[in-house]
Amino acid sequence: MNRTTKILLAVGGIIVLSYPGLAWVSGIAIESRIQHSEQQMLDQVPYLALVRREYHRGVYRSTETATYGLRSPALQAMKGAGGAAFPSSATITIVSNIRHGPFPGLHAMALAVIDSTLVTPPALQAELGSKSILQAHTTVGLLGGATAGLSSPAFSLRLPDGSTLAWGGLTGTVTTTRGQARWSGQLNAPRLAFAGAQGGIELAGVEYSGSHAKAFDDLYLGTGTFTIERLDGSSPRSGDYSLQRISITSTSKADGEFFDLRVDAAMDAAKVAAVQLKNVTYSESLEHVHGPSLAALMRAIRGAQRQAGGNQTQLLAGVQDALRQYGADLLLHDPVLDIRQVSFTMPEGSFLLSAKVSAPGLSRADLQWPAAIVALETHAQVTADLRVDNGLVQKLLSMGGSNPKIGAQLTSLEQQGYLSAGSAAVTTHLGYSGGRLTLNGHPFPPAPPVN
Repeated sequence: MNRTTKILLAVGGIIVLSYPGLAWVSGIAIESRIQHSEQQMLDQVPYLALVRREYHRGVYRSTETATYGLRSPALQAMKGAGGAAFPSSATITIVSNIRHGPFPGLHAMALAVIDSTLVTPPALQAELGSKSILQAHTTVGLLGGATAGLSSPAFSLRLPDGSTLAWGGLTGTVTTTRGQARWSGQLNAPRLAFAGAQGGIELAGVEYSGSHAKAFDDLYLGTGTFTIERLDGSSPRSGDYSLQRISITSTSKADGEFFDLRVDAAMDAAKVAAVQLKNVTYSESLEHVHGPSLAALMRAIRGAQRQAGGNQTQLLAGVQDALRQYGADLLLHDPVLDIRQVSFTMPEGSFLLSAKVSAPGLSRADLQWPAAIVALETHAQVTADLRVDNGLVQKLLSMGGSNPKIGAQLTSLEQQGYLSAGSAAVTTHLGYSGGRLTLNGHPFPPAPPVN
């Protein structure tokens, strides 16, 4: 036996003999990491509370059973298809089997590998058999960070009231760095359909992808895109409706203490009752937002939600207090709302609107009630441009009941110069500054005649 072989055998022996100790230390480390991640989640979701947690740590493996309580006034306000209110609180239980590192399952090096399942309601479990409604396979790195693969099986279910629910399953991956400083993810849900006595809804081709980084304590900035290939449904109020290829993209980036956020939403086509739209676009940006002030406002609102529980009166008072305390800080840093484009096309023509809103130069004294109303009127600066094709103007007038007074009012506005009626479209430019409103450069409303 040569010298190299002896050294390798000695190193291997040391690893084998020390492995139980290494696994034990990994078990302690992963338990601490899990508890820290759970606390971060609870801090971010005020209506979520940890009801019960059981953690059993062994040398090579551990198990955790965590039950969370969800309480929300929104659930209480929602109505089901049968007219019954959803409960204002619910519980979910997650069971996790944890294999300790440094070589969990004798595979790749990692701090731990965690297999988690969401406990399925008994009625649904009979439909799924041995599968779980949602499961995650997570690999936690030795130096921090984790990668989780998510999956949910397809199923269909008949509910007690006779309605049906069909779920096409879900797949996805989520990756985070240590301390969740950055995260990225991709999710795909092929189909979700519900049908009941009062109508139904079906979503097809639901996808999300994004990458975000933490900034200003607990705000995440980055880019995310959410798409729905098709949304069809019907209801007694609106009748049948169909939306095609919906896309929402948000992009945000920081520059020092400030950040800009842009949201672009688009839809290829929409049909609601007799109304047909194409090329629907909504694009806006919120610019020069003071990050620390917004982060403080969000923390205060979450604190109000946590303290109020299900008491909506207490919640409203808490949110108002948060806005009074931190909303002024946002306005004092001169944010700008830029509605870049609101547009759609109907068979009769197109509609296009853009606007920009700001209120520069405010002081803290300006924002004390009731002086704030006068200050905002004085400092507000608004510009807007509107263009409506002539055919669409006539269509909108007919949808309003063909009231001749409305047509006469439009004609009067055109004669006074407030509207420009060309051969193809009606346009106007709105301006507001120093408490004065103008349309196409003319003060509005017009000054009364001098006798």
